[in-house]
Amino acid sequence: MGIGNRRTGGFLLCVLLLLSLAGCGERKTSLREEAPPPAATGPRVAVAPMENWSNDLSASEIIRSAFVGEITRQGWNVVPTEESDQALRETLGVSYGGQLASTTPEEVCRALKVEGVFYGEVREWNKTTTGVYNNVTVIASFELYGKDGTRVWEESDTKSKVIVPQGRGGDIGAEIVIQALGNLLFNPMTPYGKAVAINIAGKLPGGLLEGREGRMEIDNTVRGTGTPEERGETR
Repeated sequence: MGIGNRRTGGFLLCVLLLLSLAGCGERKTSLREEAPPPAATGPRVAVAPMENWSNDLSASEIIRSAFVGEITRQGWNVVPTEESDQALRETLGVSYGGQLASTTPEEVCRALKVEGVFYGEVREWNKTTTGVYNNVTVIASFELYGKDGTRVWEESDTKSKVIVPQGRGGDIGAEIVIQALGNLLFNPMTPYGKAVAINIAGKLPGGLLEGREGRMEIDNTVRGTGTPEERGETR
């Protein structure tokens, strides 16, 4: 067997061994008990299906699921996505994020019986893999609308990384290919999507919807008092 073939075989063995060790590490991590999330409080909210501008159909659900999990851990009172998705299909005929433009946040909130709804977009979900480098980019955003249709919060985040394997002599071509394969296996898109969702959720302040209903009622009462002339209305 030639030196190049032995080196390539050695790299493949190392990759397989590292994958096995990574799997063991994940199993050990899963055994650790996480602290229970705080009890859900405050107004009930939903997270609508995301608008997905990428070519990966799984991108929107990966990001939305991570976002829902994170805001739930923060104590937000979130309707389970299975429940809200079913209600949107049955009441408004909305099955995916691109169909939300046919309705309004007010209608969505009424259909889901919530005080607010999160809309989201997957703006970019791109992975470029060659024998020279791997480039991963994820961009997403979320908005929160109150049941009156007012947008009360919006935020976005970007995760991007370029991984360039470095040769160390010998059969450099084989080494680059093996390292590129290892980078692809150890750096899938899912962790980047989850990181973006968690970062956005981390920028979400609490109390955005609390007290809004009371303020709306006061505003409507003020607008409804007095004569038309006192209210500045004209016939």
